[in-house]
Amino acid sequence: MKQLEVVDFFAFNRVCKSWRSFTLSNKNKFMASKPPLLMRIFNHAHKKEWYCRLEDFEGKKFKTILPHFSRRRFVGLTCGHLVLYGEETNDFWLVNPITRHELHFPCSPFRVFPDRFKVILVFLLSINGWVFIVIDRFENKIWVSIAGKGAWNHVSPSFPIFDIHYFKGKIYTLHIGCNLPEVNHLCELRVASDPKPEIMLLETRNYPKPDSSLKGFVSSGENLYVMQCISQDEWKLHKLDFSEIKWAWEEKAIGEYAFFHSNFRYWVAIKSESWANHPRTQYERYAFFPDTPNSRIHKKCRIFRENIWYLLHDSLFVRRLKHL
Repeated sequence: MKQLEVVDFFAFNRVCKSWRSFTLSNKNKFMASKPPLLMRIFNHAHKKEWYCRLEDFEGKKFKTILPHFSRRRFVGLTCGHLVLYGEETNDFWLVNPITRHELHFPCSPFRVFPDRFKVILVFLLSINGWVFIVIDRFENKIWVSIAGKGAWNHVSPSFPIFDIHYFKGKIYTLHIGCNLPEVNHLCELRVASDPKPEIMLLETRNYPKPDSSLKGFVSSGENLYVMQCISQDEWKLHKLDFSEIKWAWEEKAIGEYAFFHSNFRYWVAIKSESWANHPRTQYERYAFFPDTPNSRIHKKCRIFRENIWYLLHDSLFVRRLKHL
């Protein structure tokens, strides 16, 4: 099974009950070892159907029909779900192309502009429900909707919001470009079953310089980082040390990961050894810093940029919840 590619894995899962049981018990490990898939969205004009095509590391492709896409546009990807926004209705359909899980969130009191918005979907055990969060960087608001509640509520930080990330059961926000002390640039967003979300300041030490060089949150395994571009030749990772509540520059960590950057302000960090045995020819065409001996300029940091990268491990989040 370890030698299977993604498309073959799902076929393996459907052979018989014993094979299915085996794949279920090893699915998380298998998916976590796979780098992101390249995603494209198309439509059949004559059939009025929209579908997405996923391409794996070896160049194999498969596609799936996307429901609820009519008169909507794709505005983000979160927790394995494509976020589809209704231009006329102002509502959201979230569709997982792998598990077919769907969520609907009601008409919003705001309009979505992808260049200034970011969206995330989280499942909070504290309220036993799905929470959809939209940050509006222009208006400096954080909008929250709990699935099934049929309402939106918001909180307005007193300082500009830059990024948002869900990590180990908590929602963190990153703030830059304000005149407050450096200790006030990291916050925790708290959502309860009551309507009003709250944002709490976290006093952290050694916060990286708050300017446009910060690219946002990125996490991998047990670690939460902030990625920073010092120059075209130099990138840094700042790790949040939760024991001492301080940021520490990880000088060697930048070379341990491959970074996948989507145009919707998402960064994914993958440990290099988890896919080191795969040929890289399929992804090198998307590399910002090619990491091959024959490169004209050899870089330690490998960044792969494309419109949409799809992380398989996130797509299985719904099924894992059923066993909690």
